[in-house]
Amino acid sequence: MKKYILPIILILLWLAFDKVSNIGLTKEFTAKQDSLVHAVDSMKLEIAKDDAAIDSLNQVEDELKDKLAHQKTKVVKIVEVIEVEKSKIDELSEQALVSSFNQRYPKDTVTNPLPVAQPVLVSAAKDLVELDGAKQVIVLKDSAIATLESQVSLKDTVISKYVSKEKSFRNIMMNQETQIKDWKLQYNQLQLQNAKLKAKNKFTKIGAGLIAGGLVYLMLAK
Repeated sequence: MKKYILPIILILLWLAFDKVSNIGLTKEFTAKQDSLVHAVDSMKLEIAKDDAAIDSLNQVEDELKDKLAHQKTKVVKIVEVIEVEKSKIDELSEQALVSSFNQRYPKDTVTNPLPVAQPVLVSAAKDLVELDGAKQVIVLKDSAIATLESQVSLKDTVISKYVSKEKSFRNIMMNQETQIKDWKLQYNQLQLQNAKLKAKNKFTKIGAGLIAGGLVYLMLAK
């Protein structure tokens, strides 16, 4: 019976090593990698959308800057016109001065003023010129304030888009780090599996030779 022990042990060891098979990439690993790649692609699309939105917002901001500059220019021109109109009043004759008031206030007819009242009319005429200009300036400044508020709101939106981009970039980096880590683990497992397969192949050859030799020995021993 003892002469059968060695062949039996060899056969059992060979069967045990035969259970070792080439696992390769597991379904769980490939599924996780595909999921990470899909997530990265989705985040890249979000970044592209944010970039497009930022470009569009920057274009609107440029338009608002031009509008604000135009409004400021108009204010400066109105102030210049006010000064010109005021200087013209000093050159008006009494009749022209009275005529300008009658045109402005047709219901309150003014006759030629006394010499004492003329300076008052001149001052009043200049105040009226400034008042007319101030009304226009107020409208423009209100519009400029609205434009500035739009710019501030626009800046806040642009900042939020940049924050969204930064978040997407961080998530992409985290996913890629996870991919690299998993690939390293998978590589180590494959290396170990490869070593087992080599050992199995080597033992299979040796075992096959020993089994064949044992069988020959048994045949001859009979």
